[in-house]
Amino acid sequence: MKTLLLFSTLLISITAYGQQAKNRDINITEHQKDDFYMAGENIDVNAIIDGDLVLAGSKITVKDTVQQDLIIAGGEIMVIGFIKDDIRAAGGKLTIDAEVGDDIIIAGGEVLITENAIIHGNLINFSGDIEMNGQILGNIKSHSGEIKINGTVEKEAEINAEKIYIDGIINGTSKLAAESITIGKNAIFNNNVNYWSEEGSLDFKNSLDGVNASFDESLKGDQKDFTMKSFGIAALGFWIFYLLSAFLVILIINWAFGNYLHTISANLDTNILRNLGYGAIYIFGIPLVILFLFLIIIGIPIAMFLGGFYLFSLLFGHLVTALLCTYFFETKGSKNWGMWTKAFITLGIAAAIRLMTFIPFLGPLLAFIVIAIGYGLIVYTLFQKKKAPKFE
Repeated sequence: MKTLLLFSTLLISITAYGQQAKNRDINITEHQKDDFYMAGENIDVNAIIDGDLVLAGSKITVKDTVQQDLIIAGGEIMVIGFIKDDIRAAGGKLTIDAEVGDDIIIAGGEVLITENAIIHGNLINFSGDIEMNGQILGNIKSHSGEIKINGTVEKEAEINAEKIYIDGIINGTSKLAAESITIGKNAIFNNNVNYWSEEGSLDFKNSLDGVNASFDESLKGDQKDFTMKSFGIAALGFWIFYLLSAFLVILIINWAFGNYLHTISANLDTNILRNLGYGAIYIFGIPLVILFLFLIIIGIPIAMFLGGFYLFSLLFGHLVTALLCTYFFETKGSKNWGMWTKAFITLGIAAAIRLMTFIPFLGPLLAFIVIAIGYGLIVYTLFQKKKAPKFE
């Protein structure tokens, strides 16, 4: 029982550290002179960031300057401060109300580019709906449900959507494909337009400034292609969000328990069947313990607590195992990888484990085996009193 509590403490500590940031508001007010990353519930950035800024949370507002890239994932995101380099963003609702020095790649449910926004590079969008009221000095490439362009695109526009509404200015060539295309009274095309719409030929009104608009049947996609494209957009958004979130959790786990995981990783290939057995006992045994505690009235609070940490351990299982694998490869290869190298290698291994689950039947089984071996090593090590971890 004592060993089980110690193991619980290990896993709870990992998740609790992440929850510590998630359960309170975070206000960044001090100048950060290097890369900065943070996960939380509500995050406000009110200070200059000299390096990259990596954030994940429910509601995120960036109000000050970021000197390099902004990488961000969240439920509701607003960017007001100047971003000197690129933005990579995924979320439910995203608002860009700022000047951006280079490209923006966005995957989201609802995207708003305000009239104050100036994008010096390209805008690449995968979203449900997007409204672009600002200025894009490069190209726009968009796949969405509905798109409204009320601002200015200085170069080319390649747009695929269910509904397209153009009431702004496009100076480069345009390729438009949608079930419905509407041309507003303020629309101006300063270069040739190729388009396809289920409605057939369109009335471009006075929007063509000495250029031609041509109906192009080759831009048509049948319903199957459209469905697959929509699935691809959703999948891409999911994976961007997953990779950003997983990367932050990996950094937290490595910061909190990197030394311990590094120490035990050398035994990852020692008696694999034993580790698999201990891992299987943990994965299948803990639910039985939880069920038993629920059956006895006085055990319900403990069962709820144990159930919470068990669910979190399953959620982060592939990340913990991936970090163990990274340390194992580092040790066996006599390498001395830096923090960021280890983080990216771990992210790659974790993504591979997650991708396994998409293989019918065999995939989930292999992912289970890999995670069970990782947790089995932790459980077995904790059961050995002489090898019990010492937390500072």
